[in-house]
Order: sequence, then C-alpha cells, then structure tokens
Amino acid sequence: MVEAEIIPRLMLAHRGERPVRRIPPRLSAADDIDRLGALLLLPEDRDVLTELRRLLDDGMSLEEVLTGLLAPTARHIGRLWEEDVCDFLQVTTAMARLRRLVHDLETLCLDPRPVDPASRRVLLAPAPGETHTFGLTLAGHFLGEAGWEVTASFEPCLTDALERLRAEWFDVLGLSLSCDVHVERLAAAVPVLRRASRNRDLRVIVGGPAFAGRPDRIRLVGADAAVEDARQAPGILQGLLDLRIRAC
Repeated sequence: MVEAEIIPRLMLAHRGERPVRRIPPRLSAADDIDRLGALLLLPEDRDVLTELRRLLDDGMSLEEVLTGLLAPTARHIGRLWEEDVCDFLQVTTAMARLRRLVHDLETLCLDPRPVDPASRRVLLAPAPGETHTFGLTLAGHFLGEAGWEVTASFEPCLTDALERLRAEWFDVLGLSLSCDVHVERLAAAVPVLRRASRNRDLRVIVGGPAFAGRPDRIRLVGADAAVEDARQAPGILQGLLDLRIRAC
C-alpha cells in the first residue's frame, strides 16, 4: 500500500507539466554518492542544487533524488565519520547542507500547501545523544507531503522537544536512533516525554538503524511502532491514529 498509493501521491504536487520522461528512472550509482559526499564535506559551500536540478531534468524523480541519492549520501558521510576520515565539524556542516538541499528541492519541485488548522501534528526529534538527523529530515518531507503539520527539533538533549510537548499539542512524537549505545537513554526518556505531553494519548514512533531488524526494541524503549524507511512514515502514523479512533 505504501509503495503503490502513498508514494505516488507525493509526486502529484509537482509544479506545472514536466516533459514526458524519455529515459527510465534510475537510482544513483556509488560514484554519484561518493562525489556528492565529497562536495558536502568541503570547507567551502558548493552549488550542489544545480547538479540535482540537472538530474531532475534528465528524468530522475524527486523521490529518487531524496531516497536514492541524498539518503545514501548521508549514510556514507556517517560511515566516514565512524572511520575517522572526517571530523564532527565536517559532518555537522555536511548534514546541515543536506537538510538545506531537501528544503530547496521542495521549494523547487512542490507547490506550497496551506496549513490546515485541523491537520495532524507530529514532532520529530533525535534520541538523547543522537547526532545523525538526516533521516528525520526525510521523514518530515514525506509526512508534510501527506498532509501532516511537521515540527522538527534537532537538539540531541531533548530540552527543546520537552518544551514543545508542554506548550503545544502533537498527535505523534517521532524519535530517531542510529547508535546502539543510546538505547537505554532513549528508554528512560520516552516516559518523561509522554508525561510532558499536553496530549495524554500521545503516540510515539521510533526509527533509525538501531531498530533495523530489532522489533524487540520497540517495546523496550516504550514506543508504539517503528519506521524502517522514511517513505513508510505517513502510512504508519496514520495507522496509529486509526487504531486510536477504533479503540475509542
């Protein structure tokens, strides 16, 4: 259902009429990922958006650019950091550039959506101690395209997330975790976040490499569900809300 219905709907918001695609869609090759990663890690800022626009003009879809190029590039940069090929400052700068590229691509390819006062609201944040946040950016993109009002907090200490939960109403809280060593910190944080929420029936979802192939960790950290792919987020979140409605 996600692949057949939700993802195609994301692409319906493209501006105007695009020329008929004359070449088949493709996912990015490893050398594309290596080259983009090298550009993002440079000390000076480069005009990467122009190259991405060329890929779109050549027939690559927005979804392919996001999930077939930018997401693997983020994972590639993370591996370079783990291997001490680049330092924390370089990684932080590169991830900020990636998030800006997602925003620029949305502005370029998609019509702005008016905010619906009755829309569902989700707060996205990294788990305590988590530094990899690009997956949250992608999840926010797909959720926004599916009609969710998305708020993101990228502070790994969760102070900002706690304040937002106390001050605003959110239907769902999404937390990402890539590193196994922070699982216990996340398990301790989830009850605190639930108690802080104005919504006493707040749904909590988790995602990231720490949960890949580990369904037992969903219950361990006190979450309601897990997302393995950012494109699955709208369907899973809506499923959680539908379950709540049926329970009532």
